[in-house]
Amino acid sequence: MNKILQVKLNFRGEDNKSKPGLRKLRKGNQTSAEKMDALCEDLQGILRFYENSPQFLENILIDVNYNDIIAKSNRIHALLKPSGKQTNDMVVGARFSDAPEGQENHIITYYINKKTVQDTIANLKKIKQFLKDKLNGKATEDNFNKQDNELNYAGYELSKSKIRDIIVDCSVVESFSVPHITGVPDRESVLVTFYKTELSASKLLEKLKVDDMRHRYYFYGEDTISVDKELYNFLEENVPYMISMVSSDFSKITLEDIKQEADNRKMEIPDPDIEPTIGVIDTLFDEDVYFGKWVENHDYLDDIEKMMLDGRASNSRYHGTTISSLIVDGPVLNPWLDDGCGRFRVRHFGVCAERISTVKLMQKVREIVTKNPDIHVWNLSLGTDDEVSKNFISYDAAILDQLQAQKNIIFVISGTNDNRSERREILRVGSPADSLNALVVNSVRRDETPASYSRKGNILSFFNKPDVSYYGGDYNERITVYTPEGMMDEYGTSFAAPWISRKLCYLIDIMGMPREVAKALIIDSAAGWQYKLGAYRNKDISGYGVVPIKITDILSSANGEIRFILYGTSRKYKTVNYAIPVPRDDENKYPFVARATMCYFPECTRAQGVDYTNRELSLKFGRIKKDGTIDDINVNVQDEEGAYTDERQSRKDFRKWENTKFISKILKNNRALKSYGERLWGISIISKERLSSQMKKELNFGVVITLKEINDINRIDDFIKACSLKGLLVSEIDIQNNINIYHMNQEEVIFD
Repeated sequence: MNKILQVKLNFRGEDNKSKPGLRKLRKGNQTSAEKMDALCEDLQGILRFYENSPQFLENILIDVNYNDIIAKSNRIHALLKPSGKQTNDMVVGARFSDAPEGQENHIITYYINKKTVQDTIANLKKIKQFLKDKLNGKATEDNFNKQDNELNYAGYELSKSKIRDIIVDCSVVESFSVPHITGVPDRESVLVTFYKTELSASKLLEKLKVDDMRHRYYFYGEDTISVDKELYNFLEENVPYMISMVSSDFSKITLEDIKQEADNRKMEIPDPDIEPTIGVIDTLFDEDVYFGKWVENHDYLDDIEKMMLDGRASNSRYHGTTISSLIVDGPVLNPWLDDGCGRFRVRHFGVCAERISTVKLMQKVREIVTKNPDIHVWNLSLGTDDEVSKNFISYDAAILDQLQAQKNIIFVISGTNDNRSERREILRVGSPADSLNALVVNSVRRDETPASYSRKGNILSFFNKPDVSYYGGDYNERITVYTPEGMMDEYGTSFAAPWISRKLCYLIDIMGMPREVAKALIIDSAAGWQYKLGAYRNKDISGYGVVPIKITDILSSANGEIRFILYGTSRKYKTVNYAIPVPRDDENKYPFVARATMCYFPECTRAQGVDYTNRELSLKFGRIKKDGTIDDINVNVQDEEGAYTDERQSRKDFRKWENTKFISKILKNNRALKSYGERLWGISIISKERLSSQMKKELNFGVVITLKEINDINRIDDFIKACSLKGLLVSEIDIQNNINIYHMNQEEVIFD
């Protein structure tokens, strides 16, 4: 086996030098005078709707129904453009249409003043006349795009660029409409989030004259409120167009109905020493178990919660105790799952007995994480029964994503269980398993097939969740845990997640890796070379695959492979290095196939709906061609001059806007790759911002690259030598050496 290498590259930042020209119709798009009439009618109908509705808002909310999944650069520019502002700055939400998967289109919500709508109607009428006069009533690629088609734009009271922008805008818009919410969970209490306007949720309830004595509700921020079913029905009847998101308001754990008799054999464990600590946020913990000294316990309940706990104390400590038992002593309880990571200490925060308000849980999580900055890995195995929405991230997942974007932490979250007695179709995961920055874990059986209770992704019809899978048992194939009564056998995604928490903590705290690299290593080890070949069938259930049991398998590679990690920071439009010295064979060719995995933790905006992530890092890796560009192993051409990819293709083929990028050549009958003269291999990371008003920030990324020699010849020494000759710092990741360094760093120094 070869050790993983760490290569320190000198990344260079490059600015975006491309300049936008006059907009053209996209391939296959067109627009007509009749389309102008239809859009005018839509807008006039919207104005009439708001004139006949109670006037609560200064402006009006409008849905723009696009005819495709649309890139930010292809959204409307001139339609609904307020004076002195950009239309994109008026976006307050985004979702997908209800079409079948793969055929859905964008619906983007804008908050616009009435005068802008009236001006847009007037402009559409002028464009209708232009189309009739100049283009026989219809703009197409042939008569609108070509340079030699000289059109006279004078006489329509609009500039040339304005006319062209409106025509291009209309070619991607299907219709305009008033917003409406769909897919509301049938629960007694729900979280309602309103579109962001000048009117807060509290002011809205005042204007609606909601009876405080009749309805139960709680405010969480300016735009989110927890309401009972009766109040929700009232809101839906009176201001349906103002409701942006509705989700479940309770996280819970579900305990099995059938319990096996506990095994009360005496267990022994040494006292804790300097082992790293994992944070657990769960139900309460029983301090009387044999590993109690390894757990720093905090019952994180307020006085009301403690009063409600009376009579349920024993049951309330069951789930939390089992989770911490796996983190502390899982390999002793389950020898076949001995990962080689040793034991871990736990800082356990018992936040509930069995169920808790989602918002209250997140208030506790935010406070706990802020007060415990020394903990980098947090295990969270609470979740909701309700499926996550196809159109927005859950409230709790958004809070977790925000914490992970702002702090040096990572959450490991269970993929939630399907607890129904009959399962005719596979449910989507429940929140907070839709957290994009977290590592979400589903459960498999010993043969690596999905567990019977598994739920599925994707998230927002696109993001690849769960991330990975691990062994969590099944009804007749269980995981041994320790409970307040003794050892028992259990199953569930709750019992798969702690094993991944152990591995992440080992990589981050003992091996000293940045969380971006640690997450990429976990995902890359699960995907391997098989993901490209077959795992697409189950990726919505198993994610990138099953993580290896042994930590040594994650921190090594086969003799015929060169596996190395990179860590860097995106500061400009492009972050590049064109000097990675991949070894060549005797024929001056590259006898390798390659794969690469990249992870980063972007800021996100829940109010943007399906356009959730604010930052995109696009990955390219491959040989440097003679023109200085990268011959990407994934043929990523979305940012190349002259190439064309639409947003749907970019999301499907290149995972645009996803915060995990996995690219790989298919491993089969491969031949050596030709070299382009003396040029080497390169890596390019291109950054894009979703929101025009967002200030660019530095964003760290971690990359794991694997080169497999097609003839299984071990060329790792050649690679190390070539890196050294190029002045690159390259070092082997030695497990024992890193353990020694960890122990030295934990020693207490006493000065005389």
